[in-house]
Amino acid sequence: MERSHPDLVALARLSVLDPVAGGRAVIALAPAMATRWMLLAAAVLVSVLLLYGLPVLAGETEGMPPPLTFALWQFGLNVLAAGLVAFIGQVLGGRGRFADALLLMGWLQALTVPLLVAQLVVILALPFFNVPVLVASVAVSIWLLTGFVCALHGFRSRLTVLVVGIMVVMAVSMILSFVLVLMGYAPVGVTDV
Repeated sequence: MERSHPDLVALARLSVLDPVAGGRAVIALAPAMATRWMLLAAAVLVSVLLLYGLPVLAGETEGMPPPLTFALWQFGLNVLAAGLVAFIGQVLGGRGRFADALLLMGWLQALTVPLLVAQLVVILALPFFNVPVLVASVAVSIWLLTGFVCALHGFRSRLTVLVVGIMVVMAVSMILSFVLVLMGYAPVGVTDV
C-alpha cells in the first residue's frame, strides 16, 4: 500500500494559525529519524545562506564568521534546544520525546525561512520597515515555539511555556557564558586591566 504524502502548504498554514494542532499533525507524520535530522540540517543551511545573502551582495562580510562554522553553531544550538525542550518538558510532567522535539525544531526552522526572505526583501526595498518586520518575525517564532512545545508535551498553558522558556534561556545563557570564560573566551568589550 502506497503511503500518501502530506500537503506541506496546508500543514504550514495550520502550524502558523494553530501551532498546537500543527505541531500534533507534524508529530503524527512520524518520519524516520534520519529524515528528522535532514529536515533540521536543510532548514538551518537555507537560513544561513539567506542570512549571508545580503552582506555578500553588499560586500560587507568582514567580521562575519565563516558560513560553515556559523551553520554548525546554528545546527548545534537547535539540537541543544530540542534536547532542552524534551528534557525539561518531561521533568515538568510532559510526555514528549527528543525525536519529536527534533522534528518540531526542524519544522520551526523551515517555517521561519519565509520570514527571513521577507526581512531581506524589506531591507532591500523598504529599509524603514525593517524593525517592524523583525519584531513580527520574533513574535511569530515565539508563537510557533510555544504552541509546538504544548503539542509535544500535552501542556495547556502557552503562557507558562513561555515563562519557563525565558527562564531556561537565561539560565543556559549564563551557564554557557561561564563555561566560555573558563575556556578563556572573554565577553566582547572586556579587556585585561
